[in-house]
Amino acid sequence: MNFRHIEVFYAVMVNGTVTAAARQLGVSQPSVTSTLQQAEARLGVQLFQRQGGRLVPTDEAHLLFEEAARAHDALAAVNIMAKGLELGRGGHVRIAAVPTIGLELLPNAIELFEGRHMGFQYSVATLNTEEIETQLDSRKGTFNLGFAFEMPKDSPLAMTRIGSVNVRAAVPASWALPDKAELTIEELADRPYVAGFDHTALGIESQRLFAAAEREQNIVARCHTHLLAGALVQRGLGFALLDNLTIRALQQGDRADTFSVRSIKGAEPLPIMAVYQSERRISNAASVFIECFEEAFRGLVARARHA
Repeated sequence: MNFRHIEVFYAVMVNGTVTAAARQLGVSQPSVTSTLQQAEARLGVQLFQRQGGRLVPTDEAHLLFEEAARAHDALAAVNIMAKGLELGRGGHVRIAAVPTIGLELLPNAIELFEGRHMGFQYSVATLNTEEIETQLDSRKGTFNLGFAFEMPKDSPLAMTRIGSVNVRAAVPASWALPDKAELTIEELADRPYVAGFDHTALGIESQRLFAAAEREQNIVARCHTHLLAGALVQRGLGFALLDNLTIRALQQGDRADTFSVRSIKGAEPLPIMAVYQSERRISNAASVFIECFEEAFRGLVARARHA
């Protein structure tokens, strides 16, 4: 098979249909069909069977796909690098991060990286932890580096620990609470609670705190993002357990006077992790970016300490 055969075969396997593959490649459907037939003729094996108007990969196609994916990834990397050289740029960094990390920390890291290694291109997205894990663990994934709070212990990804952030309570300013910096879950448990989702790192820590206090969560809302939970606190809906990065962002907004922040007795910090595929050697650009991210995190911690 030549590279054109691999490109078309990969596109059909990933997209599932000749029509979608042709659309992705910017060619006609007959061209895709013809190229597949040429590849099958060269290999001497059938790669797809037609069932009900659909192309169904054969066992031979599934065996070939893993190696074809590697060749496709290698060719894509060469094309990106060639385009970068044409534009006088150094390469391409593809990053995914949970929304909280994307608020300030990730932009700071990109700024540091760009200041030292000018000319890179960036693909950046905010995804939840499960989406980051799926993307990085899949050959179809778009990203080669992710940043999230602590990943599941059975995650297949490799990880580098960056640091950790504290979990604190954000409460409506109108609430009458004991006049002390640290509260217990028992002192808040009966009040309306704006919760995250249970499978997230913050959700797991919240469940642990309530379970240790032997109290039930009085949930009035569940939010996909920490920032949205904080926005509901600012509007008096209830209290939320949030990480320091989110609280910092909320305190810099125009509703900073609508809530207060208290430490929670027994709360464990949330680790921040850089994550990447364990089966592949991490690129030099990704390694350097992790170093810049670590520096950005230290800088953010230092500024928060002196604020």
